[in-house]
Amino acid sequence: MLKSSPIIQENSPVFVKLPSENVRFITLKPNNTISLGKFGSFYTNDLYGKTYDETFEIYEPKKIRVLKTREVQTLEEEKKTNQELIDCRGNQLMSQEEIDKLRKQIKEGGLRGEEAIRQLTSKSLTFDQKTQYAQAKYVNRKGEKYLQQFRALRPCLETVTEYMLAHDPYKIMELTADCSTYMMTLGNAQPGGRYLVVDETGCLFLGSLLERLGGDSKVTLIHPNEQPNSSCLELWGKEYTEESLVEKGILRTLNWLQVVGPDEALKDMYMDDCSEEQLSEMKLRHRKRYEGRKASYARLQSTLEDFEKGNFDALFVLSNHTPMSVLNLLLPKVGSSRPVLVYSPYQQVLIDTHHELFKWSHPFEMTEIKNEETTKDESAEEQELRIAQDAWIEKLIMLDIHEIRTRPYQVLPERTHPFMSVRGDMGYVLSGLKVLSSVGTVAAGRFPKRQKQGSANKKK
Repeated sequence: MLKSSPIIQENSPVFVKLPSENVRFITLKPNNTISLGKFGSFYTNDLYGKTYDETFEIYEPKKIRVLKTREVQTLEEEKKTNQELIDCRGNQLMSQEEIDKLRKQIKEGGLRGEEAIRQLTSKSLTFDQKTQYAQAKYVNRKGEKYLQQFRALRPCLETVTEYMLAHDPYKIMELTADCSTYMMTLGNAQPGGRYLVVDETGCLFLGSLLERLGGDSKVTLIHPNEQPNSSCLELWGKEYTEESLVEKGILRTLNWLQVVGPDEALKDMYMDDCSEEQLSEMKLRHRKRYEGRKASYARLQSTLEDFEKGNFDALFVLSNHTPMSVLNLLLPKVGSSRPVLVYSPYQQVLIDTHHELFKWSHPFEMTEIKNEETTKDESAEEQELRIAQDAWIEKLIMLDIHEIRTRPYQVLPERTHPFMSVRGDMGYVLSGLKVLSSVGTVAAGRFPKRQKQGSANKKK
């Protein structure tokens, strides 16, 4: 099981959100000092035992304390407007030298950020002429520069995704938290299932899936390289690393060469067994290498057997490759009445895939116990007819393309409105349901004709 504690502990991963809305990722190693630039610095040991999602203030050099949450003020309506105000440098009476001196005092701990903001507002010629909304906006904007505060965020789907979108969106294929959540909902992801995942987003979606499943599932990851790119898993902490997940039996990994040619992959890793006498004569490093190779071979053999067994509960594809080149190999491994989800940041890619999946079919062999007495007297033509009637094929139904677009809102008293600047494209998801269809069965029947209302009244 994957456990996420609400308490910050030693070597815990923490996302530090600064007053400027920038987010930094930090691993809290003991006896270290974390520098936040102009916002100050603090000792990592002071965060141990605190809870996530709290706001902390650096009130002295390298010392922090929990800051109480401010209450949202309700602003009253007023007739004053900002129409005649002109924004210019001359409105601030403090010189640049005095402002730099304030920043130096804040950094040294001799002055609090709130006091510096109060001095700036008192020296502003236009602050009292602004509306209450404009004054609150002015104070918040100055707080982004002078307040020595930060918020310790817990690693989760939304936090990790927003962090990666801000730092390297192309590495994660511009995947948003809404797309990941929507795919897991359509895929009916729940604890206890077996899932097949193709993830080329640095395993960002895989980490989100494991967070939702809680570790009580089996996930097989297909990747294009010799080793999977799991850089995003480290952002969830040491329990989400690839080595830890494989050791716990939660994660199994296969590359495309092992999927296409399993026999060759096993042949390349095979090693002859050594006797106890040979092992005792080996050097320590050679024996460790031998035991590691044998363990890797056994793990690969078990993974391939589980993969060939198929009947996975869902298939999630997030790949830069052409979707059909991936789906043609993996769709036969998905169980019947199970969902298939494909993500792409481009709509046209999924439109082409939708047309090809609409025509896709795959033969399915029904393993039944046949009665020899009933088939003994059948002629060749009757046997061919019976086999044709018993044939089954796999295909996809309910194919649809979903555009994921979410408009975030600012929610404040008398100031609730959508944000003016948001991401333009938020990704597309192709969904479908794999089913079994009988080739020889034809649905037919008689249904009573609906009588006209006039003729029915005449009979009465």
